[in-house]
Amino acid sequence: MKIWYNISMKKIDLAYVAGIIDGEDWVTIKEKRVKDKLISRAIKVGVGNTNEWLIKWLQFSFGGSVRIHEGTGNQKRRWDWDISTRQAKYFLELVLPYLRMKRPQAELALKFQNRRKYRGHQPMPESDWALDEADKILMTSYNKRGIE
Repeated sequence: MKIWYNISMKKIDLAYVAGIIDGEDWVTIKEKRVKDKLISRAIKVGVGNTNEWLIKWLQFSFGGSVRIHEGTGNQKRRWDWDISTRQAKYFLELVLPYLRMKRPQAELALKFQNRRKYRGHQPMPESDWALDEADKILMTSYNKRGIE
């Protein structure tokens, strides 16, 4: 997997991105379910904004995917950028020194991702599922209460 970090990015650019993350983003642990059975969890970082240039710049600089949401009524068109798993980990490591509001979520996401060591169809030990569950609950609490 190629990590898209733009080598020419300066510290001031990373601080700018951290400001965007603090104000416009989500850092979370997403679950994948099949027929109501939990099969995996992964960290996810994203930004939603009505400025197309900003979202495309994030994608160019850090990779990930972009989706467009057409506005209805008085809503403007919105672009969403997101990255997950290892890309999200590398991204969060870059912006962590500059984060203020979303620092607890970023630290928790990094702790969660650093525990990932299973590949393929190897079953995860029950103890790791329990740690994942605790992290998911804590992340949900941070995001609902606005711990920033």
